[in-house]
Amino acid sequence: MERIGIEWLEIDPERIVARIPVEGNTQVYGFLHGGATATLIESVASFGTAVAVGLDKQVVGVQLSVNHLRAVRDGHITATGVPHRVGRSVAVWDVRVTDDQGNLVAAGTLTVAIREP
Repeated sequence: MERIGIEWLEIDPERIVARIPVEGNTQVYGFLHGGATATLIESVASFGTAVAVGLDKQVVGVQLSVNHLRAVRDGHITATGVPHRVGRSVAVWDVRVTDDQGNLVAAGTLTVAIREP
């Protein structure tokens, strides 16, 4: 998370918000790299699950789906994650990613396994 420059803006079991700079997270054409977006989405949902179930549990992403909807060249992208459901062994999160102007950049869903250490 340090490598992509993640900044946590809101931490709550029902809503996690974080952002990353576009600079340093681009592909060869100068656009935001889809892998950086996917990393942000997975980080938000995984950390959100850990906050919801307890930091003593292990949370592991098992399925990530991302739709990249808009190219971004500068500024920041912000991911807002809300859980569809957080159970004892599985959680599913919806994460929306926007640019600095509020445009939807990507939409993702992460399924997370919850385990005892």
